[in-house]
Amino acid sequence: MIDILLGLLWPQKGEIVVDDVKVDLDNLRMWQKNIGYVSQHIYLSDDTIARNIAFGVLDDEIDQQAVIHAAKLANIHDFVTTELPDSYETEVGERGVRLSGGQRQRIGIARALYNNPSILVFDEATSALDGITEDAILEAIHNLMHKKTIIIIAHRLSTVKECDEIFMLEKGQIASRGTYQELLSGDSQFRKMARAYDRGESL
Repeated sequence: MIDILLGLLWPQKGEIVVDDVKVDLDNLRMWQKNIGYVSQHIYLSDDTIARNIAFGVLDDEIDQQAVIHAAKLANIHDFVTTELPDSYETEVGERGVRLSGGQRQRIGIARALYNNPSILVFDEATSALDGITEDAILEAIHNLMHKKTIIIIAHRLSTVKECDEIFMLEKGQIASRGTYQELLSGDSQFRKMARAYDRGESL
């Protein structure tokens, strides 16, 4: 579904409609420019923090203010400026080896925010993180609420607890939808998942 929303796959039937406008081959690139994407595994090149945030942008075209703004929204700016030896010019090492998983993930969020997209997609972006690190990432996501349209794909219920609307999918179909509390009170399957999650069982 997310590949279809991102325009990487084309629907075999049905259509994507955004604000009453159908997404087609003529406006696909315009639609994609509105989207920032954060995956489960963030690729970092053996380069500086700034270049990893402005990934793919030529050196003389990097907007340093946009880099800093994106880092602040992603809750990584203070770490970069107070704990790294060369601030935004610090080299991260191959695949970001000098950074923790949570720090790499927040750089991934900053990268997604660099071009100021109106929509952010988090694709299992916290699933590989421990609980404490996930909380830091969720704080960064919560900072963006009501500033961006945020689409979160997750199996951890803690990740979607604050969402305005949750869609439960089963076999490619929407099985249920609502807020966390609405699903908790009105959907037995969701309630069962929530209880299992609270007990620390895998879903």
